[in-house]
Amino acid sequence: MNFKPDEKNIRSLLKSGCQFVIPRFQREYSWDKKNYQEFFEDMINNLVASSGAINDDQYFLGTMLFVGNFAEKPDKPIEVVDGQQRLTTITILFSVLSDRFRELGEDTLSKQLFNYITTTDDNGEKVRVLQSKSSYPYFVYYIQDREKQIPTVPSTEEENCIQETYEFFLQQTAENSLKKLLKKRTGDDIVNSLSYVDILKALRDQVLDCTFISIAAADKDQANRIFAILNAKGKRLAYIDLIKNKIFEILKDGVSGTFAEESWNDIKMTLNSSSETVGMATFFRHYWISKYKKCNASMLYDSFNKTIHPNEASYRDFLEDFLLNSKNYMKITNPKREDYDNRREYFWLVQSLNTLNKTFNVVQTRIALLALYDIKGRNLVSTDQFKKAILAIENFHFAFTAVCSMRTNNLEKIYSRFAIALRKCTNKSDASKIIDEKLIVPLGKLYPSYDVFSAKFKELFFTKKDDPANVKCKYAIYKLNCYFSGKDIFEDDGSIEHILSETTGDRTLNIGNLILLEGKVNSSAGQKSYVEKIPCYQKSQYIWIKRFIEVNKDWDEGMINERAERLSAVYYKEILKQDLPKNSTIKVEDVV
Repeated sequence: MNFKPDEKNIRSLLKSGCQFVIPRFQREYSWDKKNYQEFFEDMINNLVASSGAINDDQYFLGTMLFVGNFAEKPDKPIEVVDGQQRLTTITILFSVLSDRFRELGEDTLSKQLFNYITTTDDNGEKVRVLQSKSSYPYFVYYIQDREKQIPTVPSTEEENCIQETYEFFLQQTAENSLKKLLKKRTGDDIVNSLSYVDILKALRDQVLDCTFISIAAADKDQANRIFAILNAKGKRLAYIDLIKNKIFEILKDGVSGTFAEESWNDIKMTLNSSSETVGMATFFRHYWISKYKKCNASMLYDSFNKTIHPNEASYRDFLEDFLLNSKNYMKITNPKREDYDNRREYFWLVQSLNTLNKTFNVVQTRIALLALYDIKGRNLVSTDQFKKAILAIENFHFAFTAVCSMRTNNLEKIYSRFAIALRKCTNKSDASKIIDEKLIVPLGKLYPSYDVFSAKFKELFFTKKDDPANVKCKYAIYKLNCYFSGKDIFEDDGSIEHILSETTGDRTLNIGNLILLEGKVNSSAGQKSYVEKIPCYQKSQYIWIKRFIEVNKDWDEGMINERAERLSAVYYKEILKQDLPKNSTIKVEDVV
């Protein structure tokens, strides 16, 4: 490769008269507070104040990689391959500083500084020095418009990052904030002798005088090869950025280039289509482990290069499958009944997925679920087997994760082996066999024993106060109500009832004293004694409560622990489908 690195500074870059373009497929602006705060503090800490004067000092920004040499003033835009995060941050800071000068009545300084953000071409047309396609038009209106006349509200993660960075710089460049930062290094007397305008000018110059190594590649192919080399060690960039660049190195021109750009953008939009967005890197890792190979995040880039052949056909196929799985991933992580046209036969699925994501807060399951959605979409699994697999995962994590708080490093491996094997199935018979042998059986080996499960289950409690422990107890009660009623779906009007009023004492919070009632019935029961509540309970349509009052003519605290034990047995045997100890004397068919 023939290229020449040159030492440059930010002033020469922004004054070059070139337009610097950040392609849509490059990673979005994603610096968090740690990144832009460190940058700002570095700029401040490099300022040298003494005897009523303040000056900047040299600061090295690292390496930036471009397609084209801005020093040669080409007649076409310069593409930024590496450096977009730093250049975007500098542009935001200059926008803030320009606003500060303007507030102080220093309009000339404000306009002059803004020339580093927006300039004019030979025809006198306005040209924005930095053009970011992914954040357009937000970045233009919020940062690169000196008047900022168009009200804008951030709607994406990238736009939020831009706004947060701007607001941080705005706060830090207030006179009191700036002087406070400087006083930490130079002392009160020196800083107090400095004017606010001079401090802002010094900060401006400090950024403009920052040096960096500019690497000008002849074309995109060379740039992407250099980029991969620069980031091969140390993993300064996320593996997903390296993979994206690898793909675009091959799918770069014409129809293929358009396909790649549109596909990648569709995937990003899919992952951001819900109020609970998903990071591209998180999704990619789960997808890769689900389809190709279990490996650590640090090995994903190498694994991708070894697995997917670097040609147009392979990369197109990969992007198509990647997009399809992104849509399934969002159905898994942000399930809604609308995803299934509000068809009742899928209500159980939405309920189960919400349980895994929100109630149990487990993410390893997505590896297995992606594979199940894949073969479901290819009609290679029966509805019964599909449901069996998902409920097996849900039930396992209730016992293993939610109740017993157990941990193991094997779960991700189990789900990966299962998913990879399942995706290779070509018929329903094979899929059914894989579900049993590589999912049900391995999870069964990790199940807590009945004694361990029961001990923890009997500790479950529910209080009307806001307590995190309420969630898993509420889930257990709703699940038990489903079992007794023979239903799959939780009752929409259900409300947790303390049979003995919870005001009686802590013991009454225990699951042995809990049952499910309709909300209206629960309200009418109030704080009455059990005998007084019976007429209210009789109004309920729930089978569980009807059976309970048939069996229990009276109720006191001494019966709570025994019922908790019986409920743990029915849950373990009937809902979790696990065998009770051989010496167990509990008849689950009598439990209410």
